[in-house]
Amino acid sequence: MINEILTPGAIGPGLVPGRTGKRPARRNHKTNPMPPSVVHDPLAAPAPGANTEMRMTTCYMCACRCGIRVHLRDGVVRYIDGNPDHPLNAGVICAKGSSGIMKQYSPARLTRPLVRRPGAERGAGDFVETTWEEAFSLLEKRLRSIRATDPKRFALFTGRDQMQALTGLFARQFGTPNYAAHGGFCSVNMAAGMIYTIGGSFWEFGGPDLERAKLFVMIGTAEDHHSNPLKIAISKFKRDGGRFISINPIRTG
Repeated sequence: MINEILTPGAIGPGLVPGRTGKRPARRNHKTNPMPPSVVHDPLAAPAPGANTEMRMTTCYMCACRCGIRVHLRDGVVRYIDGNPDHPLNAGVICAKGSSGIMKQYSPARLTRPLVRRPGAERGAGDFVETTWEEAFSLLEKRLRSIRATDPKRFALFTGRDQMQALTGLFARQFGTPNYAAHGGFCSVNMAAGMIYTIGGSFWEFGGPDLERAKLFVMIGTAEDHHSNPLKIAISKFKRDGGRFISINPIRTG
C-alpha cells in the first residue's frame, strides 16, 4: 500500500488544505507506524502535579435530588458522575445531571447584578452591570419605601431554587401575602388535583407502590422529573412481570 503524498496544493471541492489527491490519505502501518509514545493513557493521572479531589453532594438540576460525585482539578469542576453509594439513584445519572457543571461555568451565568440602563424603556432588556453595594442600596431604598406605605404592593416570586420556605418567611415578615414560587405553577396544582380525584398524589408528594402493583399507568409525567429513580423502579417492575402503560405526547419508545 502506498500513501498519498501530502503536499501544499490547490484547494478544490471536497479537498482538504494541503492535499492534492481526491481521496483521504491512508496510513501505511509498515512505513508510517504510530508514534512510539501513547497519546493518551487512560490510567495515568489527569495532570501531573495537579491537585485532584472528589466531593460528594446532591444534584439540584431537578427535584429528584440524586447523589452525585463532583470531580475537581485545582479547585475547578471537571466533570460530574453519579454516586454509586447513594440510596436514591445508586450511581445512575442523567444527561441533565451530568451537565450541572454548566451551572458554574456557563457563559450565560450572571455573576454581577444588573440594572436598567438610564433612559431605557422598561421591558427592553437593556441592562448594565453594577456593584453589589449599589444593588443592595437600591433594593433597601425601594423596599423601605414600600414597607412604610403598603407592604402588600410588594410581590415576591422565586424560581426553582427549592428555597420557598426561606423566601416565604421573608415575605411574611415583610408584610405581604403576595409571594409564590415554581411549585405553584407545577407540582402543587398537580398534587391538589390528584388528591381530590383519586385520593393521593405522585412524585414529590408520594410515589407509586410498585412493589405490590401489577399495572402501572403513567399519564403525562415530564421527561426530566424524577427520571433516575423512576427508571430504576420501572425497570425492576417490568422484570418482575408488571405491565407499564405511559400516556405521553412525547414519543418515548
